[in-house]
Amino acid sequence: MNDFSTTSRLAWAAAHGGMESPLVNEYKKPFIRRRLLETFLGGLRLCASDDIPPFVYILQILLFSVVPLITVLFILLEHNQFISLSGAIFVGGIIDFIYCLLLQLIAYFFRSQKSKTGDTTQVNIASDEEVLEFDSPLGPKTWSFLIREKKLKGGILIYSLVVGLVGGCCIYYIRPATVHHLSLPWAATLGFIIPGILTVAVGMWPLIGGSPPEPATFHQLSWSLPSLSRPAHMLTCILVHFITSSNSYITWLHPIDGMFHLIFATAPVLWLLGILPPIDAYILWFLEQWHVLVLGGSAMSSTRRLVAQVILGTLTLFITAVLPSFPAMMVFAACRGFLLSVDFGWTVSSLLSPRVSLLTGFSGKYQETQPESPGRQSLRRVTCQRETALVAPLFAAVAGISLAAHLPHLAWYRRVAALTAEATANGTSAATIDLPPRPALFQEPARAVLGVAVVVVTVTMLVINEAQKVYLLGLVRNPLFPACHRLHASSTTIHILTQMLHIGCPLLSLVMVHQLVAAEVHLQMAAPAQSFIHLLLTIPLARMLRQIWQFPHVSYIHLSLYYLVGLMGGQEGGRGGAWHTLLPPATPPATRILVLSLGYLWGGRVLTGLYTVLLFLLTPFTEKKQKSSINFFLLGFNLALLPVVVGVVVLSAVLSAPLLPVFTLPVFLLGFPRPLRFWSYPVGRASNSSCDSVYYEQLTPHIICTLHSLQQAGALGITEPGEHFLLRWEDRFIWVQILESGFTYQYYSVKGLELQETSCHTAEASRVDASFSQAFDRDDKVTNNINNGLLSSLFNPHAFHTLTPLTQLSAPCYSDTRNVLTGVIDSPDTLGIIKEYFHKALLYIIMDYVVNKPSSLLGSSRNANREGSANQSERKQAQANNRKREHLKNLPKVDNKSEYIFEGDSQFSRDMDSVRQYSGHSNRRPSHSSWNSQSGRGSRLAWVDDHNPVIIARTGDTPPPTSPGWNDEEDPLESDHEGTINLKNKSKSGKTSFPGLPNTRNSQEHTVSLENVTESDRQVHFIPGLMYDSSSDDEALYPRGRRKHPQGSKHRGMGSSTTKVNLRVLSHPEPSRALPIYESPLSAALAPPPDWITDLPYDQEVIDDVQDSFPHAWFKFLLNAFGNIYIEKLDPTLASNNNNNKNSTNSANPRGQSNSSNINNASASYRDQASGSSQSSSSTTNSSSSSSSGKPTGIDRETYVQRMQYDETLEESYRLLAGTCHLCLLGSESLLPSPSQVYRTFTGHLSWSTAIEWLAARPRLYEFALQAYRIGVKLALDHTLIGGMTGWAELQAALDDYTHNWYLGPDTDTPPTPAPADRPLLSSTPPRPLLSSVPSHPVLSPSLLYDDTGKPITWPEAVRMEIPNLFSLGYNVVKGVHTSHLLSLGDAGVWVGRLGGEAVRGLWASLVAELLYLTNDDDERYSIQAHPVLLRNLTIQAADPPLGYPIFSSSPLRLGPPWLSATYQRVQAGSGGGGGGGRDGY
Repeated sequence: MNDFSTTSRLAWAAAHGGMESPLVNEYKKPFIRRRLLETFLGGLRLCASDDIPPFVYILQILLFSVVPLITVLFILLEHNQFISLSGAIFVGGIIDFIYCLLLQLIAYFFRSQKSKTGDTTQVNIASDEEVLEFDSPLGPKTWSFLIREKKLKGGILIYSLVVGLVGGCCIYYIRPATVHHLSLPWAATLGFIIPGILTVAVGMWPLIGGSPPEPATFHQLSWSLPSLSRPAHMLTCILVHFITSSNSYITWLHPIDGMFHLIFATAPVLWLLGILPPIDAYILWFLEQWHVLVLGGSAMSSTRRLVAQVILGTLTLFITAVLPSFPAMMVFAACRGFLLSVDFGWTVSSLLSPRVSLLTGFSGKYQETQPESPGRQSLRRVTCQRETALVAPLFAAVAGISLAAHLPHLAWYRRVAALTAEATANGTSAATIDLPPRPALFQEPARAVLGVAVVVVTVTMLVINEAQKVYLLGLVRNPLFPACHRLHASSTTIHILTQMLHIGCPLLSLVMVHQLVAAEVHLQMAAPAQSFIHLLLTIPLARMLRQIWQFPHVSYIHLSLYYLVGLMGGQEGGRGGAWHTLLPPATPPATRILVLSLGYLWGGRVLTGLYTVLLFLLTPFTEKKQKSSINFFLLGFNLALLPVVVGVVVLSAVLSAPLLPVFTLPVFLLGFPRPLRFWSYPVGRASNSSCDSVYYEQLTPHIICTLHSLQQAGALGITEPGEHFLLRWEDRFIWVQILESGFTYQYYSVKGLELQETSCHTAEASRVDASFSQAFDRDDKVTNNINNGLLSSLFNPHAFHTLTPLTQLSAPCYSDTRNVLTGVIDSPDTLGIIKEYFHKALLYIIMDYVVNKPSSLLGSSRNANREGSANQSERKQAQANNRKREHLKNLPKVDNKSEYIFEGDSQFSRDMDSVRQYSGHSNRRPSHSSWNSQSGRGSRLAWVDDHNPVIIARTGDTPPPTSPGWNDEEDPLESDHEGTINLKNKSKSGKTSFPGLPNTRNSQEHTVSLENVTESDRQVHFIPGLMYDSSSDDEALYPRGRRKHPQGSKHRGMGSSTTKVNLRVLSHPEPSRALPIYESPLSAALAPPPDWITDLPYDQEVIDDVQDSFPHAWFKFLLNAFGNIYIEKLDPTLASNNNNNKNSTNSANPRGQSNSSNINNASASYRDQASGSSQSSSSTTNSSSSSSSGKPTGIDRETYVQRMQYDETLEESYRLLAGTCHLCLLGSESLLPSPSQVYRTFTGHLSWSTAIEWLAARPRLYEFALQAYRIGVKLALDHTLIGGMTGWAELQAALDDYTHNWYLGPDTDTPPTPAPADRPLLSSTPPRPLLSSVPSHPVLSPSLLYDDTGKPITWPEAVRMEIPNLFSLGYNVVKGVHTSHLLSLGDAGVWVGRLGGEAVRGLWASLVAELLYLTNDDDERYSIQAHPVLLRNLTIQAADPPLGYPIFSSSPLRLGPPWLSATYQRVQAGSGGGGGGGRDGY
């Protein structure tokens, strides 16, 4: 039968052109009927189950009827004068209190008996309902069902007190005499009393028996607070009646009282329909309406801000009302209105600590609250100071204008006050008073001039706003839009003009308000001082003086309309005229403007509501897929009840309540009033985060800043809180809501909708794209002209739509490209060249790292040198006593107290490896097997001990070549000259030690210093890796042999010997402490850190097997390139001198010259940053150098580069390092890797081994090796697809681009293996270890949390940092193919459209009622189906979780004037050039 029904429904749907989804599933209908009945009866469960015994129903009805019977009894007694009114109220309330308290205590007693028996609640799994069991009328199970337990024990007393209070007040409110003043007949009075008794019964029972399920649900409240909602509504009606009866002379209060009597009588129906709000929404809504309608403020972005603004505004309002004189009241009200319209709370919180929870704003790359660096203020504080500098003069101007308008006319005000008081005493209307001659400022000509000026400003504002929209009034295409859009992008003219309208012109409105009020001041003074009428007349005045700053554009319209309406009656300036016919003549101007502003506000809402009703009614007939047979019935139903529908729309506008379409059908109810931001939870509290959320996070700062700039320029029209905008780019939807508006600031909420489109999502997205495309694309315009005629090209073809296109903006966005790599990644050509590119990339990355490390990592070395400055005199004495070792003073100095350790022992040591690679101090020793196996190529390395006396081994006198060429045939390091010369204390050392000797381990830490050299100890201590020799010292240190200068050596020009000492074997009896020695400072500067080539996991023979792929020519090219870069970086004058010499025809050396000591000292200064260590040089060198600047100049810097290129120790270090990394990542096999192996290595899924553990213990090396492999894979793919490199320069440019402008790695939230132990973080979270064997380390100073390059760890981090390009490899398990994922950052056009706010709130209100009350969560229900006109599915997605599912939701984002916002300027600066490219992009 079910199959037949389904087939029939499908056939019927196909025949009628669409498929209908069910409103409610069949199994839900009995549940909904029971819930509706329980709601109507206030929680009385008469149909809870079919198995309830009759005595339970009887007990429920008896207990339920007691309170209304007591109310009826005392009403009859009071009406028949058996008891006084006060006695009836007091006694009736006491009885209700006692009854409720007694009933709660009895139920509590029986529930405690039930808990002792250990009964458990059972659930019927089939029906998902509670299984009810009853024992007896006095059994604990029965009373647990009758009186539900209060979650708060003290609530028993509190609720009993509320029952007594409300019960006594209801006796006063329902009695017949109460409605007597309404002039109702007896039948109507009886018609109010009977429903009123029912209201008392169903309103009081929730306090006794428990709260019923309510359709009006705003927030999931605890502690049984929902039970207080109905009594709060009843007390509100009673309070309004009390105020009316106390001020019976105010005639307009009587209709309001009658309306509340009607609400009281119909309250059970209103509660059933969910029209009256729950207590939490009721309080917040009332505060918001008080703030907007009475205080003239804005809807607020948070509850905390709303409460603070209401308290401050109300207190200052009362202060304004009690001021003794009218001029003082006007001046104070003007200053008060200005200050309250400024974001005062944000200003105060911005001056507090960044940790204060009040702070909100951007985070990540555009962090507002945290200081950029020590000693610099945060972006938010800078913005606050700028805005304060703008607000302070404006406040002075407001105060000055107000004082100047009223202080000179105090005598005139006294005369008017006297006349008004006399007329009031005589009972004469204030409107008939003949005022004395007004001052010139308040006379008709002056008011007319200002009125015309305000009208001109208003017209100018509206013209500018509409000229920047693509459609005029949303209907007609704007021919000026392209020109205005270009002008907005290329010029600041529109910005300047609109900022003048927004900031300067409110002063014009202020003067006009002073004129209007002062011209008819006798109407404002008509009420007695400090009376209720005086307070009521003060409210419009204070509100008007605030609104001219809170909403300047709307204030222009109000004042212009007021002036024009005044002219309609034939009189100028608004005095009299049409206002005398529209309102009573005694109405003050401020009250008239209040009526006008409320009419403007509510009238706009009514028009929007009627437009929304038409959308719901007519779109089922215009959209084919929405057609259904029920559409005609619903159309007829709404036409028949048209007055009711219009009344519902009007009430919705007045109460600021959503218009609720039942099941999103055109059947409209009034949703319960709630704050304008709609949702109860804080904005941005939660979202359904996914891997795509990071794209919205990156896009939000740029989008919202540019959108705010457009809003300030008027391109979005006149915006108010509660408006919604939809932004579209590619497959992304950005939902923006204005939360709060004020003078020069707005608060926004940004949400990102899901990128994985469903069928419903696609249907609505295609309509949105069509609407935007037809509005902004030129090609579509031409197509429309040809195919659809002239009308569709002149008018908006989608005018009858909830989305209205406005404009477009430009923002840096990521373009997403995904490709299948079949035939590319599995090509032998691609797989074969990965190894080659890997080696080249690795060499480039390491050299680039060594050369371009920032000086921030050298802070510890600076401290060490500062500590060593105390020994300056000792160093000078050592120089005087030991002139033969003068050249050693040119080498870097390290203080005795300086001690460095290798990475792996602490966070500090890891981040200081850039210092250690030059100083060579270590507490780690290479293993015995590592250095005992040095042979072959490895025997060329020179090593030095870092503690014991240095043993120098001379290997030859061969000088470096005079050209960049390299000759491997004649290697002086492989000659037989292996003799070892001990200078002194040979007997102490016992013997000369070589790397081949057995290792001896010692756990003691050692330090080294050049200052330990003394006259009695001729042992020379060197900084390992920084050895350079000259002839003057050669004679002193080596008296038994002098080296000869080769003929033609370029070094003769230095005035000193250039004989080279190759320190290939320098060690002591602990060869495990040996470290490499390089032949020049430049070699040491470009050398890898020593601990990267110590304790290697492979034997030398294994490494030699893979060194054939070492790119020797590429290595020499890099040495030459980075050597020159390094020298220029040390002394920028070298580069400038070089350029000048190249342009000079008289220069003998086109590369410029520099003294040798200058290079040495500059090298030492870069590494150690010691001011003292770079000042000494040899006298021989200084005497032969000269320069125009006073600095000595020496040999050509190319000599130093060539000397470095000739250093085989440096080359062998890189060979060992590259070979080891090759073995760790690629293995020793010569076969081509498989695509799966390439994918796993690229994504970091490395199989564990001792070699990987060794690599992981050197985190930066691990990172660089993995980065080099990824770059090698990318270059191999490029080589296959677009061809190989044409030269070294092109390869260097490509590597520089991939190194600094690309993120290469897996596109996942977290790396497949944890990050290395010292991987610098972009947050304050502790580092994550790479392997379990690598311990995590504590976080130290912020300078050590960041790498020198600051590269991101994961794909989301790269997106947040706006890396220009991101690339990843993937694998499609379903299709079994390898894929690539490429993101490219660039400026893109984003479409902006305005959504119908009433339609959005209506759909959200329907969603709340359907899910939270009816629990109708069927995925195929009608209310979530696609609706291309209403965008129903997208709107539901944008709802706050758990009802909606946006994947990104921001906290309230506050933006002020763009030209004052430091955040806006930072975002715009970050947007330039594709968003942070180059090295700064990291």
